[in-house]
Amino acid sequence: MKFRYILAALFLSLAVGCVQEELGTLSEIQVSESYLAIDVNGGSASLTVNSTGAWQVDPASVPDWLTVSPMSGNAGSSQVTFSAGGTKATNNAEVKFKCADQTQFVNVIQYAVKGEPKILTVPEVVELIRSGDYAGEYFVKGIVCKIDEISPSYGNATFYLSPDGTFKGSYEADGSGDANWFEVYRAYWLNNTKFTTGEEFAIGDEITIFGELTSYKGIPETNQNASYVYAIKKSLVSVTPSAFEVGKDETTVVAKVLYSGDALEFSTDADWLSVTEMSRVKDTTMVSIHVAANDADARTGVITLASSKGKDSSKVTVTVNQAPGFSAFALPFEQSFLDGKGAWETVDVVPMDGVASIWTNDSKYGMKATSTKKGDSQAELISPNIDLSGVSSAVLTFQHVQRFAGNVNDELKLFGSIDNGETWQEILIPVYSSGANWTYVDSGEISLKKFAGNLLILKFVYKSTPDYYATWEIKNLKIVEGEAAITSIAQLNGATVAAETEFTATLTDAVVTYVNGGNAFIEDATGGIQLYLRDHGLVAGQKINGTVTGKTKLYNGYAEATAWDISAATVEEGAEIPCTTLTVSQLLASYLRYQNCMVKLEGVTVTDALVAETNDRNGKIAQDGAELALYAQLKNSIDVPEATGTLIGFPTRYNANLQIGVWESGHFTAE
Repeated sequence: MKFRYILAALFLSLAVGCVQEELGTLSEIQVSESYLAIDVNGGSASLTVNSTGAWQVDPASVPDWLTVSPMSGNAGSSQVTFSAGGTKATNNAEVKFKCADQTQFVNVIQYAVKGEPKILTVPEVVELIRSGDYAGEYFVKGIVCKIDEISPSYGNATFYLSPDGTFKGSYEADGSGDANWFEVYRAYWLNNTKFTTGEEFAIGDEITIFGELTSYKGIPETNQNASYVYAIKKSLVSVTPSAFEVGKDETTVVAKVLYSGDALEFSTDADWLSVTEMSRVKDTTMVSIHVAANDADARTGVITLASSKGKDSSKVTVTVNQAPGFSAFALPFEQSFLDGKGAWETVDVVPMDGVASIWTNDSKYGMKATSTKKGDSQAELISPNIDLSGVSSAVLTFQHVQRFAGNVNDELKLFGSIDNGETWQEILIPVYSSGANWTYVDSGEISLKKFAGNLLILKFVYKSTPDYYATWEIKNLKIVEGEAAITSIAQLNGATVAAETEFTATLTDAVVTYVNGGNAFIEDATGGIQLYLRDHGLVAGQKINGTVTGKTKLYNGYAEATAWDISAATVEEGAEIPCTTLTVSQLLASYLRYQNCMVKLEGVTVTDALVAETNDRNGKIAQDGAELALYAQLKNSIDVPEATGTLIGFPTRYNANLQIGVWESGHFTAE
């Protein structure tokens, strides 16, 4: 349901004598068009100048390819014609009209295609980019819905256009998604002149851009520094701020609105939002928005503010994001599972015939998962919201035991979510029991630093297969504020966040498996990590025991070490280099565990070759229906032909894209 209100007489009475001048116009001189287009074969275009006194065109702003007539005029209304001959290239100019101490700008373009250039809407340009057929330059018009930066230091601007001024949705890596916006990336002003003040335009303004199109990680956008702002039509209404983040409790937020139309209208798409009061402070209207209490999931509502004058109208939006109303458990959080499952939920995603619930509770063993027989099944144990919003780091520990699993890294997993279960990130469990007995082991300290500042949901996932069915028991789970002790590479990976961060780790039998220049790979029994550091001094075959200090950060979605000091550790030379033999399916099932580890894939088929002389660094391998991207880690030096054989490589990733890195042509042996 949409609620709409018009506030005309009441609030106009408040605004008498203090309504700001209409945005986008000047009192001494006005023009009927802010931009004009002339055909590539030559022609003319006209506009009307209205002024209160004598006016003239700045001759320095008229290039040789353009004629303007007349170049001056008197008070009143005058028609001005712009003419140009034929051209083979795109021409553009910014013509200045001056009256007294005021200047109006008119953008004139001669587009290098026949006929009037088509101005695309945001949905049209998104579909064009998705089609892949968008070579050349295009006009795009939309409403500014978000501004990343208007940079006087660089002279360019990065902002987003949408059809209605709202910014919502997102794009996937393949370009799909529900977003309604288009990114203008580092555009300049007309004629490659620079933005100088940082205040050239605002959210709600209608902007036409002209330039080259591209797509980056699925996001449709303009090419960097290859587009410019062609025309700006200032909005009749502007608002600050354009978005609010509020808690679950009832509250009121206040937006500051400037409008220059004959009335201010507002509407809302949410019955839990309402405008309760409007007041004037000089030329600013203070709009009070009441937000009702939330007792359900997180929600988003939009207030639309509109103003019109004559034929012109503008609107902007205020987005209110409200936190979920359900409870979140504060730290320290403890769940023994010996007295029930508490607020945790169990879900049989793939049920097992004859089993009422795969996860059950036991007063002695805690939460217990078993399918009781071989066959495909999957069941989840899901936590309530755990409040990490007030901490910079937290540590998870639990006790568990498993028996009869075929591959614990695939069949017994842990995940975390900070968007109410919309997306999940796998969390490596550093220590599993051996499976030889029913003795519980400590999980090891698991860093939750990457989830800090948010509400966290945990999910334990149990799977059985046609070959294996495990029993997994979990008890004495705790989450406390603090930094995790790092005693394995799995824990080091888990503690790595986007920002470069120092660490101290106590490692056991961590082996340097491969070195190539400034790159080195180190792995232990729990996982692997890549070091990227010039003159690191590591040698393949070194086994490290003891204290290691350094720095890590997330790079393209995986943990990378940027500093590595082993001066306080014991280092053994000439150790056996581990290399785990897997199938492609096994690797994909346990990818996080083997990421940055040396693996051997036997019997794989290279379906897309790596060819060094063409600098084609991307290929593909396949095995029994499973596929994985192949990536040449070095330029112009790696050849892997289309053949079946054995591949040695290092699983890495580029954001969400999984790929196995190849460092030498000799790492593939054809059968």
